[in-house]
Amino acid sequence: MENDLYELARRRRSIRRYGAEHIDDGIIREIMKVALTAPTSFGHRPVEFVVVRDRDMIRKIGACKQMGGSQINGADAVIVVMVHTADRRQAEFWIEDGAIASAYILLAVEQYGLGACWVHIRNRMGQARTSDEEIRALLGVPDGYTVLNLVAIGEKCEEKRAYTDSDLHTEHVHLEKYESQLPHRSQRA
Repeated sequence: MENDLYELARRRRSIRRYGAEHIDDGIIREIMKVALTAPTSFGHRPVEFVVVRDRDMIRKIGACKQMGGSQINGADAVIVVMVHTADRRQAEFWIEDGAIASAYILLAVEQYGLGACWVHIRNRMGQARTSDEEIRALLGVPDGYTVLNLVAIGEKCEEKRAYTDSDLHTEHVHLEKYESQLPHRSQRA
């Protein structure tokens, strides 16, 4: 059975070193179209994005996180994933909504043979305030939004092997009850 999505997902790995190749704006637009198809709770569509291409601004955004922010340096684009959290009805599942959109971005990036890495922002500290507050101030994002994460995108400058079927923890999939598991390939024959 052919499974194109599995083939894409097994190749997708977190890339933290990027080459100098410029990503065409059209590819970024296509990636963002995929992100905009991500489902959201109750169809509220509270997730918004800022696509940053300026390398100096990318470094400034990375500096808004005390630890781990520098891994976006060298990326050709950084997508700031934020959610409108001012309306409590729309914000109940804000983390889930932003995370689903981010996962869509990661898969879309892989489709174009590019590298990407999720950089966590929620509940992280910046230099003087929270990372969220510093990034929103830097980008002019109004109150009422919360930054969940960043997705750094660029030319892959490191090789990581794709997952294989033997890497999958199939014992983590249970049928009907916790004790039941999917049969392993040898048990299905």
